[in-house]
Amino acid sequence: MSTALTLHNIDDELYAAVRDYAREAKTSLGAAFKQLARRALGLPTAEEKARIDAWEEWRKRYGGLSDEDLKPLREALELQSRIEPEMWK
Repeated sequence: MSTALTLHNIDDELYAAVRDYAREAKTSLGAAFKQLARRALGLPTAEEKARIDAWEEWRKRYGGLSDEDLKPLREALELQSRIEPEMWK
């Protein structure tokens, strides 16, 4: 399910930062806001979720590493996706 969201009173500094991020990522402002919000909340982006789902599908079909074997990899990926709140001030 998708829901629309309208944001009001976005200050100039925040707007400029998101606009610049969107330009660098070659994406729309809406997509940039969604990517940044997901990262700030520790949620995987759509691209990351697609990779995770593809990996899980491959693992189901062809076997491979156990959940215990994957634990260090998942922990490392979690550390890489964390956002330091101080960086967003």
